[in-house]
Amino acid sequence: MSLPEAVKSGNKAESEAQLREEIALLRKENRRLRLREHASIDYVRSKVDQLLGVLGTLPLKPEELDDDTLLSLDPIGIVSDSFVQILENLKTTNDSLAVARDELDVIFQLAGAGIMVLDPEGRIVSYNRQLVEQFPVKTENLCGHLCAEAFCHGGGRSGDCVFELVMDSGTTQVRKNWLSNNRHFDVVGTPVKNARGEIVQVILVYNDITERLRHEQTLVEANLRLDTMFDSVMAGILLIDRESHRIVDANRYAAQMVGVSRQELVGSGCCRFFCSTTSDECPVTVHGLQVENAEKQAFHSDGHVIPVQKTVVPIVLDNRHYLLESFVDITERKKAEASVRAALAEAEDARGKMDGILQSVADALVVTDADHQIVLMNRAAEKHFGICLFESLGLPLQEVIGKQGGLEAWQKFLDQKGGAGAIDLEFTDPGGARPRIFQARTSEISGSGGRTSGYITILQNVTIEREIDRMKSEFVSTAAHELQTPLASIIGFSELLLLQKDELPADVQQESLSYIFEKAESLSKIVDDLLDISRIESGRPIELFAEPCDLKDLVTSTVRPYQAHQQNHQVEVYLCSEPAEVTADRRKLEQVLDNILSNAFKYSPGGGVVRLRVCREGAHYRVSVEDCGIGMTAEQQERVFEKFYRANASDSSIGGTGLGMSVARFFVEAHGGRIWVESEPAKGTRVSFSLPLTFVSQQGRSLFGKYAVSGV
Repeated sequence: MSLPEAVKSGNKAESEAQLREEIALLRKENRRLRLREHASIDYVRSKVDQLLGVLGTLPLKPEELDDDTLLSLDPIGIVSDSFVQILENLKTTNDSLAVARDELDVIFQLAGAGIMVLDPEGRIVSYNRQLVEQFPVKTENLCGHLCAEAFCHGGGRSGDCVFELVMDSGTTQVRKNWLSNNRHFDVVGTPVKNARGEIVQVILVYNDITERLRHEQTLVEANLRLDTMFDSVMAGILLIDRESHRIVDANRYAAQMVGVSRQELVGSGCCRFFCSTTSDECPVTVHGLQVENAEKQAFHSDGHVIPVQKTVVPIVLDNRHYLLESFVDITERKKAEASVRAALAEAEDARGKMDGILQSVADALVVTDADHQIVLMNRAAEKHFGICLFESLGLPLQEVIGKQGGLEAWQKFLDQKGGAGAIDLEFTDPGGARPRIFQARTSEISGSGGRTSGYITILQNVTIEREIDRMKSEFVSTAAHELQTPLASIIGFSELLLLQKDELPADVQQESLSYIFEKAESLSKIVDDLLDISRIESGRPIELFAEPCDLKDLVTSTVRPYQAHQQNHQVEVYLCSEPAEVTADRRKLEQVLDNILSNAFKYSPGGGVVRLRVCREGAHYRVSVEDCGIGMTAEQQERVFEKFYRANASDSSIGGTGLGMSVARFFVEAHGGRIWVESEPAKGTRVSFSLPLTFVSQQGRSLFGKYAVSGV
């Protein structure tokens, strides 16, 4: 064998050995690969089954899917693709869950109640901000702390701990009105369980009811006050259903008013006790009227009728229509109204009487309030002030008085006396000859409690009284002068006769005695005038001696002394031709004529003619005395017969007491005659008096002899 063949033969053997070795290796590798393939298939199958389990699919069985089919189907790829889809779905779900979690966290944090999540051991897992605000704690982070330590102050859990109750029962538990730190809570505990029903968490919700309880208490108190007021008010109050007209509620007074219990009243028809109409005729529901302040009737259970003041108001409560009615018993008011009407009638009657009295008062009367503003005045006051009551109401009294004078004096009087007392006020009449004097007498009107409620002022015309007072004062002065003059002469001549009787000639003694006698007669006349006036003023009777009297003879004898002693005057006497006999008291007529003649000579100091006439005028005789003296004004003529009045008192040369003419008028009128004066200033005066032919008494019979005439 050649070398190449040997080489080739050696190489072949070596190649076969290598091949066998390689085949062995391949078989070994094949067995390994087969084992590995089986392991891989088992791994793949197990992983596929696991993925199917994750997907919720039952595991694959070998008879359902053999190994070759398993490898040819590429289940891992299929599962992988499915898992990718699952992951994408899971991501989407996780995103939604994240949003939901965020929303839940916002709700969790913004919830009005405190919320705490605990694990089964009672440790805090999470909590919201409201919980910390409700339970101030020092720890910044409560997570991981036992709730009993954080909120029960380390005191441990009690038998009514909501967490313990939830853990024991496994159900939701509620605890009402739990008190902590002076605040009240409603606590709700809810368990969170896993799929096996085990509690994995407990959610506690703390709802703060402190303010609600306070409001509820306030509401209870308000309702209590309302109920108290409702039952205490002295008026019947009803709440009536608008449709059925049945009483829904009523206060105690309403029940008492009709004499039934409150329970009996509620539920009954309102027409039974508080209305005289039926429900078909109700003025509110049928006619749409709103009754206010109407006088109606309530009916007591015993049958008697009660007058009431009724008010009805439609209201809506909880979307239901009601009528709110109130009733006030006006029985006493009706009685009071009847009494008031009777009192008003009496007051009107009294006012009429008072007005009659006021209007009958001749003096001006004014009623004012406490501020002196006019409230009432009579007709005399209206006439005096020239203003009617309607125009003067409310005006100050001083203003009305001030329009006619006297304001300053009146104001001073009010300031000094406080508005009560009397004062004289002088008023000037427009166009009047002389002012009038009124006495203003004011009295207080006392009201309740003694308080001054007004004033009554009476203005009395005291002009004549004040003039008489003035004339009396002048008379005292004049009378003293008139008495002093003759007395001085009498005393002087008497003293002369007593001391020088033997030394005086007989003719001087005779003249002195005559002068004394003459002055004594003057004194006697003055005294007679004073006595006559005194009798007249006192109302005592004056004795008249009625007898036939010849007027011509009376005139002649009376005028003779004046003719003998008057040097500056000429006396002319004119007598009628026929007899002039009258029935009269001769002495009283001589006194009348003497007074008239005396005035004629005194008030014509410049001399002149004094004429005296006697004539018949029908059934009367007239006697006139006329002078050419200073005369009188119209005012003086009106006052010439007043007592103490002297026509010219300023002239001290003209004597007189101012009583002569007053006495003369009384004597003439006592004989049934009259006396009058006619005069003009600077042209003289004529004084006349007339007497009836026969003096007849008031009983209609002629009088002769002594009788009495009462002074007025």
